Amino acid sequence: MLNAKYATFFIFSLCLFFVSEDSRANKEKQYLLQKVAQAPQLETKKDQWLILLEQPGNSQYYYLANKRGKVYQLEQDDTANTALLLDLQRFSSEESMLQLTAFTLHPNFSLRDQTGFGTFYTAHVEKVTSNRKRQRLKVSTTTPLSYDAIVIEWQLNADKQVDESSQREVLRIAVPTLENGIKQLGFNPYSKSWHDDFAQLYISLSQSSELKQQPLYSGAILRIQPQRNGINSYSVPLDNPYYANEKFDKTLYLFGAGNINQFIWPDRYDSQLLISHQYNFKNTTRHWLSYSDGGEDWRKQAPTKFLYQNKKMLSANSLLVYRGQNAPSLRNKLLLLTKNQKQWQLNSLSHEISPETRLENNQSNKQRKVLPSPTVEWLLKQQALQTSHLTLYRDNRGELLFFNEDSGAIYQLFQQDISLDVNKSQENGFSWITFFFFTLLILLIGYVLYQMKTQQQSAKAFVRREFSNLTLSEDKLSIKLFKRHEKEAEKIVALADVKQFQILLGDLVVSTINTTMGHGFNADHEQALREIFHIEQIAKMTDNKIRRINIAINTQAKKKHVICLYLRKGSDRITKKGYFTVVDEAIDWCWLIAKNINSEQTGERSLKSKSTADIVHSEHKTHDDTPLHKQAAIIRPVPLPRESIVESKKVAEVVISAKNNDEITLVDNHAATTIELAKVETDLVNALEKLVKLQQQGFLTADEFEQAKAKLYHFK
Repeated sequence: MLNAKYATFFIFSLCLFFVSEDSRANKEKQYLLQKVAQAPQLETKKDQWLILLEQPGNSQYYYLANKRGKVYQLEQDDTANTALLLDLQRFSSEESMLQLTAFTLHPNFSLRDQTGFGTFYTAHVEKVTSNRKRQRLKVSTTTPLSYDAIVIEWQLNADKQVDESSQREVLRIAVPTLENGIKQLGFNPYSKSWHDDFAQLYISLSQSSELKQQPLYSGAILRIQPQRNGINSYSVPLDNPYYANEKFDKTLYLFGAGNINQFIWPDRYDSQLLISHQYNFKNTTRHWLSYSDGGEDWRKQAPTKFLYQNKKMLSANSLLVYRGQNAPSLRNKLLLLTKNQKQWQLNSLSHEISPETRLENNQSNKQRKVLPSPTVEWLLKQQALQTSHLTLYRDNRGELLFFNEDSGAIYQLFQQDISLDVNKSQENGFSWITFFFFTLLILLIGYVLYQMKTQQQSAKAFVRREFSNLTLSEDKLSIKLFKRHEKEAEKIVALADVKQFQILLGDLVVSTINTTMGHGFNADHEQALREIFHIEQIAKMTDNKIRRINIAINTQAKKKHVICLYLRKGSDRITKKGYFTVVDEAIDWCWLIAKNINSEQTGERSLKSKSTADIVHSEHKTHDDTPLHKQAAIIRPVPLPRESIVESKKVAEVVISAKNNDEITLVDNHAATTIELAKVETDLVNALEKLVKLQQQGFLTADEFEQAKAKLYHFK
């Protein structure tokens, strides 16, 4: 048998082995959300948000449209600055506009002096109410075409308001029903101004069940140049696949796709589309993700290049390729937002089309191999995302945005990797006990796994893994990061290398400071931050509830350092510093970092704001620092000689009157001449002062105060 020394060392080495190997192979991915904007509430439940867009070249504004025909401009981080940009109902004199179906911005929307500056496009469906002949795309059919799907161009004036005189009809398509309108308008985001296909507008038209054999109504995508061309309101690109084919309308790009939910450009170096559509194949309707190079006719021939098939239908705005930096593990992945058993989840799917996923062109037309299922990247358990209508978008920097359509909240995604740092020397020391490992593995593996699980889930283990303190160096040019209970800095980060600074309350990012517009710091930011921490502080702490304040520092070298300043689980505070002390320090760091990396967006700091949290902290400081037995002694009656009661009552009434009038000066015109009486009266005054303070702080009701005061008067 091993002696106690070797047994202890073996258990330690075995734990180290499992922890190091498992942590390297399976890094725990933790995703965080930061609310960046708030949409206005919908007027009725029938209203539905259509699309969310961010203004090109400026991360400060978002545009949001709903079916009622209203387009809003939202300012990031300022919910009060939400303006109604356009109301299509106002431009319909005959009230023929029934519903808005699509909205998009011109690629040059933010480029002054360029064609397309301040220009955007809407698509809506209206009932034909006039006998006036209009130029319409349609086919010869006996089916009534009583509705028109219309694309309109709009422009903003110098005041960034819609110029009503700029309204211009671009395209009108005759459709049989209200549901057969235009589902999506889009420009290739990767096409540049020097490319031949720049600013070409792609238009998806819904399938008509009655006319699905007609190319235009079979689930089609059209492609045009929306700029006016002479007397024509638009032109058709010469490289359109059916430009010279008289059998089809030359605006068609592809058709026969069924019900098209969404189309995207998955590759920045290729113009092919990835189409999310409900397609009927062999009398079975399934959801497909199919590639198109243009010119396909899928009415009889199924798509041969596809990534995904499933009986479960994907919703619109649930498909994109992530190009951002905030979530490295998701970068360059094709993401799908799905709902499984009332639980939203973010999945990924490979871009590659292997030969096994192609359909045979033989008589049986069978699939060679079952398609792989998407990989689950994240189960969306956050309360903020528990909704029946959730959509996925991408901002100008390629970062992920989640839009909770029920609450109107817009969140940005961040990723934090938590891993255990393992000392290499400890790993090297494992080799010489390999024999003992295999001998006692069966006996100890259950115990070790149990200990590992317990330690990894404990709050103290979390603090030990992260940095627990940070200070500014003496030359004020760098930041020192310290591990728990360590006096020597574990890491030193130069202030000039800091790219982004964030404060996290639990898993929620409550403040972000970086070099972009709107991410500096000022007195309003400080006040809002203090209010957030105050609301969290007054929330009741249950036994298993965790209250955590972290600081995350991102450097120019794309490294991220997390510092856990405050951690409390239930009634047990793990970290040393008090809650409000940490809040003050965190805000001090916000001012310092913002001044260094984004001075233009940072205001001048004056005196610290006196928020509600500060007042509460000040009022409760004496009470919190006093031991419980001494607090109890405050309201415990003080024994008095019978002969001094009359004199003490007079002094007490003066004290109570002074306290209730917020006066501090004590008037004692009836003080006893003897030392003993003075001591007794002093004790009574002190007790009454404590009693009044407890009532003012809300620890005693009026009845309790009167009862305690009576006990002091009549104590024998």
